[in-house]
Amino acid sequence: MANISEHKATKAHVNLMTDTIIANLPPEALRSVMRSILTTHPDFTGALEHHTRQYLSKTSSFSVGELFVSDEPRGGFRTTADFTAAQQRIRAMLGSGLCFEGLKLQVNVIDQCRVLRFGHGTNIPETSKLRALVSVDGDIVQALTAVEKKLTQSSGRRDLTPEESGVLTRLVQSLLECRKEWTAQGYEFVFERSLGAVADLTSTSVDVEHGQSPSLRHPDRAQEHDPILVNVPQPSETFDLQGTPLPRLFCGLWQLSSPSWGIASKAQIFQQFSRYVSRGFAAYDMADHYGDAEVLFGSFRASTGHAGAIFGATKLCIFQPTFITETLLRDNITERCRRMRSSTIDLLQFHWQFYDDLQYIRALRILQADERIRFLGLCNFDTFRLTEILAAGVKIATNQVQFSLIDSRPTIKMGQVCEEHKVKLLTYGTLCGGFLADKWLGQPEPELFSDQITPSQRKYFEMIVAWGGWSLFQDLLTVLKALADKHEVGISNVATRWVLDFPYVGAVIVGTRMGVSEHSDQNLDSYGWHLDDEDQRLIEGVLSRSRREDMFSVMGDCGGEYR
Repeated sequence: MANISEHKATKAHVNLMTDTIIANLPPEALRSVMRSILTTHPDFTGALEHHTRQYLSKTSSFSVGELFVSDEPRGGFRTTADFTAAQQRIRAMLGSGLCFEGLKLQVNVIDQCRVLRFGHGTNIPETSKLRALVSVDGDIVQALTAVEKKLTQSSGRRDLTPEESGVLTRLVQSLLECRKEWTAQGYEFVFERSLGAVADLTSTSVDVEHGQSPSLRHPDRAQEHDPILVNVPQPSETFDLQGTPLPRLFCGLWQLSSPSWGIASKAQIFQQFSRYVSRGFAAYDMADHYGDAEVLFGSFRASTGHAGAIFGATKLCIFQPTFITETLLRDNITERCRRMRSSTIDLLQFHWQFYDDLQYIRALRILQADERIRFLGLCNFDTFRLTEILAAGVKIATNQVQFSLIDSRPTIKMGQVCEEHKVKLLTYGTLCGGFLADKWLGQPEPELFSDQITPSQRKYFEMIVAWGGWSLFQDLLTVLKALADKHEVGISNVATRWVLDFPYVGAVIVGTRMGVSEHSDQNLDSYGWHLDDEDQRLIEGVLSRSRREDMFSVMGDCGGEYR
């Protein structure tokens, strides 16, 4: 959440024509304009959050209403307009920093879910209705992640206040009562992620009831502690990370941080984990703030019997001014290990928000000395600081940065330093949120706030505009399509291969919408071939017409857009 400085109340005049814009733009257009304003004037973010909180406080008499009604004659239920209104309000509360206030409303939502009836002869509602329930599960997980951030202070993690503890206790009780009622009805409990997350946050012991977790080794239901039988084949293409071979495609789990990328139950997520690992996707990237990604990954990996063959990379992110102590950092590593159900962390990637606070070098030295960290990496550090850290004697294995045909900033400075010091880049944004794909060839500019557009795509659309615009992007897709046909792959594979062919790139992180969509077979087509000189010449013919150098000067080196 952004900070807003304290100042005396002011009321500037909004002229008639400006007011006319606000009154007449369609809601989706107003959202798009607002996002553009915040992109070009990020200091306005604090004001938006502040006034949103004021509005929500003034309308605090809001009543949740009746969220579900009977769906006769088939039986079951359907959601009402009140369900949509309540969910929108809860999400606005979360976005503006009112996470506990939103969780109070979620207790009411779960209480109404408890008495639902799914219909005759079924233990789970039909897809559209299940999606509504699972979206509640995702909202609660995201809110609990915000609670974790709220508890993180400059001196470490603070305790819950009695009022905050009361909210979470009521949420646990409501979820447990819902599970008990659904179990009695023979229904599958779809709020497992929420219950696990809030139980973890409050150190509440929650037993797994028989029949609640689908087994991935057999279609029959089984208990969660049953082993998941999955083979872990060797990937067809690897890179060497200080003596350890790793796949050149990592699966990114940031989509688990929010239902905005789609929603899935824990059972669906575990099923997709199993399919991905069995296809050779054995490296996963997550973070301390990606919802329950660490918990889900750790639980899945521990249940396979092949934990040593599945690589887990997570992050320690310092987003606010913090006084670094050894205890603070070691406690954080203990928490990462606990959530990932492991005594060690394969790769810990460190993010530091404020470069003018030089404690980051001391922090990295402390982390380097922690025997539980196998490899130490960075996240969104620029070339100057990477060089500084290496000169201080810290052994860095990786740096995770944005790198794609649209954002080629690593080629300007970062790549050379990485080659000289044997640091490998792990790249994200390589497919620009899915825009670098066949489906966008020949398409008009997207409506940024349509239901089909994700937060990642809104971000990367702005990158495309800064790079050269939608028309030039279509020229790039046309060239990539010709090369894709030549190599019998897809546009996304050509875009991935372009990044993989740089010698200082270790792996591309491909976003994985666990339980929502699957592209594992298509992603494997990025392996086993290279772009030739003619391919590179054709691609460069488009890139040379873009504003790629301007992006470096305007946005700064790698990670500059986050500072």
